[in-house]
Amino acid sequence: MKTDTYTIPYLPETGGYTYCLEELELAFPNEQLEEITERYNNGAHVAQIAHEIKRDPDEVFLALFHQGRHGKINKMAKSTLMVPGKKLGGKS
Repeated sequence: MKTDTYTIPYLPETGGYTYCLEELELAFPNEQLEEITERYNNGAHVAQIAHEIKRDPDEVFLALFHQGRHGKINKMAKSTLMVPGKKLGGKS
């Protein structure tokens, strides 16, 4: 959650909120984040990386999304990471 104030955000316990991604582990050891980035930049697919490092593919995707926002993904412009219907191996 990003806020423009200096106070801790507080959501009242009235319901009506959905906490997205709460079933995922969003923290990565620095070494693992670097490994994910290096493997992806060397041509590995998200599913392949996830299997090899034993993480949920969604967690790997989010790690790459984070790294992309910080300019650490070399092939972002050519990536098909977020192409709808794209499946592992390039077949739709």
